[in-house]
Amino acid sequence: MSSQPSRCLVMNSSVIIALAEINMANIISVLNIEIIVPHAVYEEVVTKGRSRPGSKELETLINQGKVKVLAPKNRALVEALHDPLGMGESEAIALAVEHGCMLALDDRIARSKAKSMNLKVIGTIGLLRLTYSKGLIGRDMLIQALRELKEHGFRISDKIINEVLKKLK
Repeated sequence: MSSQPSRCLVMNSSVIIALAEINMANIISVLNIEIIVPHAVYEEVVTKGRSRPGSKELETLINQGKVKVLAPKNRALVEALHDPLGMGESEAIALAVEHGCMLALDDRIARSKAKSMNLKVIGTIGLLRLTYSKGLIGRDMLIQALRELKEHGFRISDKIINEVLKKLK
């Protein structure tokens, strides 16, 4: 994959839910790139996850035209990825391949699979760092977001938080 920034980002449910839990799902709308959510992720977060974190936020972003819901065309790739990955992760990877997008997901196995396919992968923490580097959130807001993620059960060690903070300008 080229070193140019991606013109689009495919998001998996874990990132959407994590951002919603810390009241930062709105950053998705200000990234100034096309945001795509796989149909399986929409089903997981909005339909099955109705009234849970991320549901209302994702539905609002879709209704505002800030997020597109797409189904991958390459169903064979989705099925090949589906074991051991979930359907949302499988569809997210397939859409990233089809559209040449960066991929936002947190699951270790899914990240490893995506990287082995030469996809650019970013997680919730990386997405927060990206919004910081673009000047969309300040240092204090980033620090608060990292702490809140940890409070909400997101697996992030103090060591990782400190590493992120050391890299900030």
